[in-house]
Amino acid sequence: MIIQLSVEFRLCAEDDLPALEWMGLYTLQREIIRSAFEAQQRGEALMLLAISGGFPVGQVWLDFTRGGGVKRPLLWAMRVFPPLQGRGLGSGLMRRAEALAASRGAEEIELGVERDNEDARRFYERFGYHSVGSSVNEVKFMFEGHPMQMTVDQQIMRKRLASLEQAY
Repeated sequence: MIIQLSVEFRLCAEDDLPALEWMGLYTLQREIIRSAFEAQQRGEALMLLAISGGFPVGQVWLDFTRGGGVKRPLLWAMRVFPPLQGRGLGSGLMRRAEALAASRGAEEIELGVERDNEDARRFYERFGYHSVGSSVNEVKFMFEGHPMQMTVDQQIMRKRLASLEQAY
């Protein structure tokens, strides 16, 4: 039996925030999710979601204050709900995120991919991203009032965006 999903792509609303924890997979990142949403409210970021049956089955965020700012925003938190990976949701999110960035004046997009995540690196390469370096950072965040820290070891990748007229 084949089950078809109807998917809507839209920006995150405040009511979506609890579901972005994906039933516990990202509970530790609750404050990061909230912070990204607040940045979207200030016009500094965009949180693009793929919604099916009222549930966010995919997400990607653009930060217009980090990376190279508006001209080269940072793309991050690119995720597709694990059971639905490999079905085109990530590609749909990437195309829309790139179009949104270009519509706000971006000339390039930068992202970091975990050094040991070969599948993600190949995914980004298929979209034209190439390595421009690496980064190892200690990321500090709060979880339920407790300070947390994790090491993030990433390959930094970048893509020059085509104009919207050429791309779509």
